[in-house]
Amino acid sequence: MNQDISDRLRRLGDREAIRELQATYCFLVDDGRFEELVERWFTEDARCDFHDAAAAMPPVVSTGRTEILAFFTGVVAVLLEDMCHTVHNQRIVIDGDAADGECYFELTAKHPATDEAVVGAGRYLDRYRRVDGGWRFSERAAHIFHMAPLAEGWVRRPLLRALTGD
Repeated sequence: MNQDISDRLRRLGDREAIRELQATYCFLVDDGRFEELVERWFTEDARCDFHDAAAAMPPVVSTGRTEILAFFTGVVAVLLEDMCHTVHNQRIVIDGDAADGECYFELTAKHPATDEAVVGAGRYLDRYRRVDGGWRFSERAAHIFHMAPLAEGWVRRPLLRALTGD
């Protein structure tokens, strides 16, 4: 097989592996399998930056697996349960053993304290790194467009204010 075809096949395989990583993230977050998510699918020095795209609330930045796990168990699990979230419109740029990507996400969930239905959407901006032959998140930034009780609608009470009581 000529080198051009081999390179193209590798890039296609890498792209599909990264898309699989994005989907795996959603399933593991939705299932509350945070330890598996962080230990298996994030690099040791990974960074997460989850923030309100409108800057109405301060960002939550976590660096390293310990802080990232604390974010998922102490924030995500407390604010959202029975979550179902998906990603779409992926764009991925691969450069050897590193890659950048972005995709939109949408979610439905329930707020554990009130049992209210919640809707949310935003954009993930990612950096990936190949580690031990597999792709991992080295950075995940979530620009949250809205997250609010379904009954109130996402336009009237943006982001997490309705969930946190602010």
